[in-house]
Amino acid sequence: MSQPRRAESNSGSGAGVRDRFGDGGLNLKPSGRMHVPESLEPGSPGRPVGEIAVADPIFSCRDVSVFYGDKQALKSVTIDIARRQVLAAIGPSGCGKSTFLRCLNRMNDTIPGARVTGAITMDGQDIYSRRQDVAQLRARIGMVFQKPNPFPKSIYDNVAYGPRIHRLTRSRADLDELVFTSLQRAGLWSEVKDRLGSLALGLSGGQQQRLCIARTLAVQPEVILMDEPCSALDPIATAHIEDLIEQLRASYAIVIVTHSMQQAARVSQRTAYFYMGQLIEVGDTDRVFTNPQHRLTEDYITGRFG
Repeated sequence: MSQPRRAESNSGSGAGVRDRFGDGGLNLKPSGRMHVPESLEPGSPGRPVGEIAVADPIFSCRDVSVFYGDKQALKSVTIDIARRQVLAAIGPSGCGKSTFLRCLNRMNDTIPGARVTGAITMDGQDIYSRRQDVAQLRARIGMVFQKPNPFPKSIYDNVAYGPRIHRLTRSRADLDELVFTSLQRAGLWSEVKDRLGSLALGLSGGQQQRLCIARTLAVQPEVILMDEPCSALDPIATAHIEDLIEQLRASYAIVIVTHSMQQAARVSQRTAYFYMGQLIEVGDTDRVFTNPQHRLTEDYITGRFG
């Protein structure tokens, strides 16, 4: 099977990531001795370096902080998220990248004691407004989790579940067409077309994850959030998902959290680096990986810590 193609960058400046680091991918070995990264200054977080704003963003986040009880997990994050583009959120474990992702579809609402401050707008509308219908918001913002989580239903019923709940189709023929289209876009139709009535839990891990993506596509979202979608998959299944992400970005805004910097380099056009609850740097993926502007970003991508 061929390797997934590196995503095209919207910026034409600078050498490509592969040109800088060779065909084998990023050079993640530390160039010097291992060391503890410099601490961030206490007090109010500074403004991240790089390109925060984009033209006509689907999301605008301004000074977003998240608290779990007395603990602050995210500190004054400011960033725009572009349409029809992949934004990769990278950083060491516990840095706040998944917490940020969950802010975008209000998943933190389900956690007792969680509190979000700042402003997040989607198409100019405050998603934390009291007038916001959270169910409708989550229909517009699909979510794919770290581990595949198909329902204990048939393959067909997994994909049809959302459209039935949201009454997106008027007839069984319309529903059949939507299930077919969603499975086809998720690259799964040819593998399951003869067993749509079979239990989804009988699929392989990679197939289950693509089924979850098809289930997300079936409710016709505008944004797809992915929280380490390949961490539990083998390399072949990972390649399928990465190829799928490249195809889907033509129609959707995608935000992916990943621990794999190689994956971020392959699939994203913009990269945001988080550390200790703060957004440190954001910008064009090629630029961030080949010419980082912050010492912490450089230390992380060269493997000095992480």
